[in-house]
Amino acid sequence: MLRKGLLLILAILILQGCNDMSTEEKEKIVKEATESAVQYFKEQKGWDVVINEHEFTTRTNGTEIFLFGYQKGNKDNRIHAMVNFSEDKYEVSLIGYDEE
Repeated sequence: MLRKGLLLILAILILQGCNDMSTEEKEKIVKEATESAVQYFKEQKGWDVVINEHEFTTRTNGTEIFLFGYQKGNKDNRIHAMVNFSEDKYEVSLIGYDEE
């Protein structure tokens, strides 16, 4: 019984991810990650992009955020980026887009 309780507590802690961050911390991360992703798309693809959604992940101990949006002037070209924000370094580690 104690073992099941400990496993349940451990699972809850793992699933919480970034829930222990303050609203201000989350807003800062979203802002910095968005700036990094926008710059990355500009430099790598020559596109101006709009980021309109985000989702924190617990995949790497809560140090990654997924950003979603579209290419300016082409809302059909949906884009996404994964940004690692560990150690206050906002590095785009993955991008994707719908353009054919």
